[in-house]
Amino acid sequence: MTSVSPPATEPDHRGNLEKFARRGTASVVGAGFSAVFGVVLVAIVTNGFSPALAGTLFAATSTFLILEAVALLGTDTGLVRCVPTLLASGRAADLRRTLVVAAIPVLGLSLGLAACLYAGASSLAPYLVGADAAPTMSVMLRALALVLPVATLHDVVLAGTRGTGSMRPTVVVENIGRFGLQAAAVLAVHLAGGGALALALAWSLPYLVGLTLGGSWLHVLVARRATASGTPTAWATVAREFWAYTAPRAIARIIQAGLKRSDIVLVAALASPADAALYTAATRFVVLGQLFIQSVQQALSPHVSSLFARGERSAANSVFQAATLWSMIAAWPLYLATAGFAPTLLGVFGDGYAAASDVVVILSLTMLLATACGPVDAVLLMAGRSWLSLRNNAVALALNVGLSVALIPGAGLRGAAIAHSVAIVVRNLLPLVQVRRQLGMWPVTRATVRVGLASSVCFGGVAIVAVAAGFPVAVDVALLGASLLVYVYGVWSWRAPLGLGAFRSALRRRPAPQTPGLAVEG
Repeated sequence: MTSVSPPATEPDHRGNLEKFARRGTASVVGAGFSAVFGVVLVAIVTNGFSPALAGTLFAATSTFLILEAVALLGTDTGLVRCVPTLLASGRAADLRRTLVVAAIPVLGLSLGLAACLYAGASSLAPYLVGADAAPTMSVMLRALALVLPVATLHDVVLAGTRGTGSMRPTVVVENIGRFGLQAAAVLAVHLAGGGALALALAWSLPYLVGLTLGGSWLHVLVARRATASGTPTAWATVAREFWAYTAPRAIARIIQAGLKRSDIVLVAALASPADAALYTAATRFVVLGQLFIQSVQQALSPHVSSLFARGERSAANSVFQAATLWSMIAAWPLYLATAGFAPTLLGVFGDGYAAASDVVVILSLTMLLATACGPVDAVLLMAGRSWLSLRNNAVALALNVGLSVALIPGAGLRGAAIAHSVAIVVRNLLPLVQVRRQLGMWPVTRATVRVGLASSVCFGGVAIVAVAAGFPVAVDVALLGASLLVYVYGVWSWRAPLGLGAFRSALRRRPAPQTPGLAVEG
């Protein structure tokens, strides 16, 4: 397959790239805060509590997040798509009704799941963490069950704010507020000598604060946009329109959550809670890069969707290539560094966690491929191929679970990492082939190849030398710092072909939009 010229060199697409860069800046900033707080949280838990208790918490919260995705019913995606459509089509009077028809089924299902989880916690716990840790797991599951409806409504509310065009509530309430409060609350539990119940509540209660603040913010945004003029559409029509799009996404959302969280639960169930703590710690650095990639995808999706709607496939391909390129610029150095210096980095989580170094190496190297494929699943979805996306994710989840069951009992953490790595490869290569064949789009350009080579030399080469020579930690840090300076200088020197000038628009004050209902806040 031939490479496509770098999108930044195409003048016709410069405006689209600037708009994409501007919309993605707030999302990237938020991802940075959540990434840091996420690592801090895991470091507090792994250093402050026993491996068995830490692993039980991680298994419990992973179970909670899977159930939350089930209860959410895909409404986060539905609101992000439907609310802007209502505003653009002059149907602002339907905004409140759309939020209600989204929230009521979510509230009902989350209450039902919470009741089932609370009642069945003692029966479910042994299957998740074994008989020894089952009493602790039961306590945590019951505490988390009480907060499940709050967490799902929290996500609905923030999706509604993003749908109105504002990323600020997600950044402030979710990325900074909830993640920051979780880390602070868990630290307080550690300092106070709290146990399993206090730990679960410290992790979950920030959702209540987030729902309160996010709900108030959504009320203000809706009041600005939902003007008094116009007659609202009938409730049945609003519900039919919303759920016709959202219902298929509910299935895909559940599968994606399972793919993202099931490996921790499977390690706890098939190995031990202590192994789950090791595995969770090992995956934190991989999650750092994923958060950045997800933030780019979050900005990409509505932009590419509008380009497809206008038939501007060439411009959509340009934005797709830019998203891939900019993700690689940040993620490849991170993944190469984590793969090369895994034992040193895992020391942050306490004694003994370096035993999970193989997990970091396997998943970090796999994520190099995933990043180079770009946000292919988002492109597939925005092009209307939602059923293809659903099938791809289902295949990946089946492989992940099947291989985990086969490999974890014999290979332990390494088996879990291999299983998850295979699932990541399949989840990216399948849509990559489909996007190429059906849409004629391709993420790789000469610029991405240049970035990949530069990252490999600066960070991969240094890691190989450092591992072979066995340098002390201080020398490793100095080498990484020097590599970073060289890499940043190279990226800055190539800023024109890399299209980085588009980010200048993110720093400019934009004129107020002419249509208040379509305002987009950073």
